[in-house]
Amino acid sequence: MHIAVVLVTNYLALVTTIWLGIYIVSRSPRNLLSWLTGLTLWSIGGLFLNTILALNPLPPPTSSPEWLRIFFLFWPEDTLESGWVGWLQGWQVVPAIIFWHHATIILRPGAMNWWRLVRVVIGYAVAIFAIFVLLKRPLVFADVYDDPLFLHTLIPGPLYFPFLLALLLFTFFCLVNILRSIRFTHAEMPRRQLVTMAVATVIAGLTVPSALMAAVFEFPVPRLSYTLLLLVSVTLIGYGVARYSALMEGRTIRHDFVYSAVTTGFVIAVYSLVTWVSVSVFSVPPASFVFIIILAIVTHSLIDATRHTLDTIIFRRENREIRANLRKLAYQVGEEDLGENVSLALNTLCNSVRATYGLVLIFDASQHQILASYNFQSKHLPQSIDDFLEDDVIHLQPDQFPPPLEEAALLVPLYIDTTQIGALVLGRPTNSTNYSKEDIDLLLYPSDRLSEIIYTSQRETEYIQQLSQFSDQKERQDQIPTKEVENALRNIFDYAALGDSILANLKLIDVRLSDTDITHVDRGKAVNHVLTEAVDKLRPDTVIPRNPPPREWHPYLILHGAYIEDKLNRDIMAQLYVSEGTFNRTRRAAIRSVARVLEEMETVYH
Repeated sequence: MHIAVVLVTNYLALVTTIWLGIYIVSRSPRNLLSWLTGLTLWSIGGLFLNTILALNPLPPPTSSPEWLRIFFLFWPEDTLESGWVGWLQGWQVVPAIIFWHHATIILRPGAMNWWRLVRVVIGYAVAIFAIFVLLKRPLVFADVYDDPLFLHTLIPGPLYFPFLLALLLFTFFCLVNILRSIRFTHAEMPRRQLVTMAVATVIAGLTVPSALMAAVFEFPVPRLSYTLLLLVSVTLIGYGVARYSALMEGRTIRHDFVYSAVTTGFVIAVYSLVTWVSVSVFSVPPASFVFIIILAIVTHSLIDATRHTLDTIIFRRENREIRANLRKLAYQVGEEDLGENVSLALNTLCNSVRATYGLVLIFDASQHQILASYNFQSKHLPQSIDDFLEDDVIHLQPDQFPPPLEEAALLVPLYIDTTQIGALVLGRPTNSTNYSKEDIDLLLYPSDRLSEIIYTSQRETEYIQQLSQFSDQKERQDQIPTKEVENALRNIFDYAALGDSILANLKLIDVRLSDTDITHVDRGKAVNHVLTEAVDKLRPDTVIPRNPPPREWHPYLILHGAYIEDKLNRDIMAQLYVSEGTFNRTRRAAIRSVARVLEEMETVYH
């Protein structure tokens, strides 16, 4: 029975690892972080595969043709003939920690500098060297007379302790990289995912002392505990990176993640049933199905990616865009990004004042609905919207509201200017019957920010529709091509490139040149000044308001941040609380506005 538990656990771990890796890569195929994380997970999956094949080895082949080696590139040459001992230390997992080390360096803020690049190169050099060495000399020797379910049965080879030391060292480097990323990340949602990755790294690092205890002190460490540590670690890493990548790209994944997990789990359950019947009835070696099930996960998970590739071959561009938008809409159905974000903020707020429960209500016409809740079970409230309309924070008396709000103690109205858009309702504090003045002061600033975030999200659709109508007008033929303006903004500090652009031929550039300005570089400097001036005309006021800035500031802040201050797009999106789609649409519309400003400035000189 114990062998069955170990096999099932490693089987689930292998399935989870392969699926998570494919999920991350397929959702962000152009993101290097996704590929490095996927390679990390797939490499760790080799450990689970080793254990499965060792405890249930394939029968030795009658012959080993050369082409068979293609499928076992990372196993020692004698693995097929050496039985469970060879399978147990077959797949080389050395690259896993190096891939994760590279991924954590990418997470660091700022560009890749020479020191980070040197560390990445050194890591890969160590991994390549270790693979070639370990293929010739085994890492450990196994005693075939003892129980393979315990780690102490593996007698350390000469490379075992240097390997563990290097593993521990790179794990420490990974943790340092993530902690430094957390230090410089101020947005709460990405910060949470980075914390998840740090916890996962620590859990994975615990496998090193477990192996040392088994090797040095011959302590009977169960192989099952080793598998469980790695299973928890890869699950946290996979989910953390998936959420982090989605946040950086302005996506949400909660329902998509569950949908993918359930559908993949159903496929694996069917294959597992077929495997069980084949093993029980026909005595087929169970290990022979492992590679089939791995292939099933891969093929099932790549269906969407394959469909997208075929679309590019079969359909015209217009049809491809429609189909891509429909698939994207299908992924987003049921996603509640605003509610999820507000729920996280509400949880933190309720914990800070020790509230027994909390609700965030939003108003729509004459109705109200629960946007987020904390420790509150009811989904509907009998109260009318008038019961929550207040000018300022008020203390509520016991039983002032009918159930389920009979123990509500505080009502904080959520205002935008003079309009109340919702309300924050808190139950009594856990250590008192009412909230103190200090507690209320602590709630005022977060509630204002909450109001701004809710209002911004509610108006996003309406704003984008208006913006699209303005920016997509095709009746007016642009005198100054928008593409030229965008190229000029991308090269705004390259005076030579600006001097060769179409913008350098404008009359408003000529009037800004003196008699001594005769080179194309001089014209480029004048184009730089004119572009900066045109972007500044999008600025609504001289003083930028507090975060998050109002909508009318977004075009200016996006152009000024992306092109003049050279900020990362993800930092601008985090500052403005907008998705990647909203960011790109606003940027395009703002560039068209700059082109029109330049046209209007040019007409003065005609």
